[in-house]
Amino acid sequence: MALTAHPFHAVTNELLPSYRDAYLRGDLSIKNTELVDAYLKANPAKGGEAFDRFHALQEKGHQVRPVGWVQQQFQLIRTEPARFRQRAGALIAVAALVGGAAFAGTNVRTAPEATLPRVAATLALGEEAPAAVESVEALEASARMTTVTGRILDENGRPLVGATVLDKAHGRGVSTNAQGDYTLLVPANQTSKLQVGYGGYTEDELQVKGRSVQNVTLVPRTDQVKTQKHHWWQF
Repeated sequence: MALTAHPFHAVTNELLPSYRDAYLRGDLSIKNTELVDAYLKANPAKGGEAFDRFHALQEKGHQVRPVGWVQQQFQLIRTEPARFRQRAGALIAVAALVGGAAFAGTNVRTAPEATLPRVAATLALGEEAPAAVESVEALEASARMTTVTGRILDENGRPLVGATVLDKAHGRGVSTNAQGDYTLLVPANQTSKLQVGYGGYTEDELQVKGRSVQNVTLVPRTDQVKTQKHHWWQF
């Protein structure tokens, strides 16, 4: 359900963090989305914070969705890289852009020196615009997430509670509930390899792309070494 309450602090008029996150997930009402768009456009520093938060939520596995002002920044970077560089107005801003931390605005925050890419000098001359565009397009693609759902069962069709489903490539993992069900966020347009495991059972590997339902049956391991019983003799 879209959030319709006023998204700003009653005294300071600053955007409330919970509503900023709801905006980045696309959970605000149309009216509130427009209000936040206007706020970010008028406050470039807050726009930068919102951009950073977008990537932080994405890395934590949240289902973020660029809307409104954020979506416009992606569109501007992709379709008008020269204009974007001109608006940035500084070498360090373009370098931060390639690192995924810049935004379209008049004020640009200084990025740490260690994060600046080697191509910064050529970017300043406008020779690497295609590379910047490709970087942003890849960032947009990675931001689109979907879910893989399913059940993990044993050889008798009973749910395995606490079985793990891991996406090692993207650093995400979940465990099954009491019914053996799981839901895992995966990139929408990329192939992901999921590792399914449970103590004492043979592991399985799934290859998925996009939203899907993946039910898995695990069988007990047969290569476990049986513990020898010790016999104590009485004398």
